Amino acid sequence: ADKSNNNKRDLALIHFMLDTGARASEIIALNVGDIDLRERSCRVLGKGNKYRQLYFGARTAKALWVYLNTRQEPNLKDPLFPGRYPNRLTVGGLRIRIHDLAVFAGLTGIRSSPHTLRHTFAVSFLRAGGNIFQLQALLGHTNLTMTRRYVQFVEADIATAHRSFSPVEFLYKKR
Repeated sequence: ADKSNNNKRDLALIHFMLDTGARASEIIALNVGDIDLRERSCRVLGKGNKYRQLYFGARTAKALWVYLNTRQEPNLKDPLFPGRYPNRLTVGGLRIRIHDLAVFAGLTGIRSSPHTLRHTFAVSFLRAGGNIFQLQALLGHTNLTMTRRYVQFVEADIATAHRSFSPVEFLYKKR
């Protein structure tokens, strides 16, 4: 993203998507005024017409700050990630942009989409120690059924790790 034609925007976009797990529809609906860089949070309108708070880290805040400083004094009601100015980016446009960035980065053989970044956020959040209830709230799931799907990936990691680091197997390897 940092070597693309619109590198500041694309870097901020990738950081934001990976750090929040926001849906594509939520990303394109964001306005500049929805972002609070000081609190490192934003409010999105999700499924079911429900608002929820999303949070992002310092690096994402910095990427957003750098990107916003490249824009000519954006109005608070301007799209955060516009498409062809002054139009709002569409879900299809976002999908194409993510795919193009993946191709540009040399990523092949994997699905590259906004939902892939949402999925990566969820699995990474759990691997880093976040709990399923926090993840449910961040993803905007109304029940745990959808959220549990991400737990399955992390449980597979645990099984693989145990096979690699079994204490008993380790004892026998020392002999």
